[in-house]
Amino acid sequence: MGDWYWNRGVQKSHESFKELLSIIGDPDFTSDDIRKTKWSEINNTLAANDFDKSQDQSEWLDEDAGWERTPISIMVPFHHRMKNPGSKAQVVGDLYHRSLVSVIKEKLANQSDDERFHYEPYNLLWKPNEGSDEVRVHGELYTSPAFHDAHRDLQESPGEPGCEFPRVVVALMFSSDATHLTSFGNAKLWPCYLFFGNESKYRRCKPSCNLCNHVAYFQSVRFSFVSSLYHQLMNLFKLPDSFKDFAAEHTGGKGPNRVFMTHCHREVFHKQWEILLDNEFIEAYRHGIVIKCCDGVTRRFFPRIFTYSADYPEK
Repeated sequence: MGDWYWNRGVQKSHESFKELLSIIGDPDFTSDDIRKTKWSEINNTLAANDFDKSQDQSEWLDEDAGWERTPISIMVPFHHRMKNPGSKAQVVGDLYHRSLVSVIKEKLANQSDDERFHYEPYNLLWKPNEGSDEVRVHGELYTSPAFHDAHRDLQESPGEPGCEFPRVVVALMFSSDATHLTSFGNAKLWPCYLFFGNESKYRRCKPSCNLCNHVAYFQSVRFSFVSSLYHQLMNLFKLPDSFKDFAAEHTGGKGPNRVFMTHCHREVFHKQWEILLDNEFIEAYRHGIVIKCCDGVTRRFFPRIFTYSADYPEK
């Protein structure tokens, strides 16, 4: 024990050595209990995150939570001078996401949020004094010209046959940002958030109001502290090693160039948004979602995307 403590590494303290002695010196301690324990498997299980778990174990795929996993498949182009020319399909990872329509339905069914949910826009004006002109106040999305235009266009468009329900614009506000979880290592997430512009920004900015909806975790994010902007972007949008092997196989062993990789990175990001904006969402965008609201009035809601806040890589 003394040889192990003094000569087998310096990452041990006197306190931890005393704790180890108290464990193995306990009358109830039996070496046979730990001799056959598979410590490597235990450590791997403790270190695994939800993305590493199998489909049956992952909470991201919990039906109650509404999370789904969809493979990301892109078409990779190879020009005629390469070994295998033409466009080839390749799966580059999985997108963990929730249905946007289900998030909207869940939102409109929440009675506490319904009380402050603005179904129609209005003008907010300020008059400094009696003799001055009124000045339009800019601040909330539901008082903005953009919301007024969307609401007017919806009311003036042909309605659904036989439908007399009030038509309401659901203002969607997306944001995404790559997040480094630890100071050391490669733990990372690239979440996509959804807010509703029908609610006040003074409530959206308060975490205690719980108005932020996680709708996706993009694939994939890695960070690298290097000077070149290009290399920063390439490390941020780092495709799996299997993709590099796939590309080398069709290019005759030559590594993919910068233009080729830029195209593939862009295709991966756009493909993930194609998965999010699925047929169910397009159907709701065109024909609306009929929902009986908490105030007892049945309305037809039409989702509209107003803003998307993101950093340069998302461009």
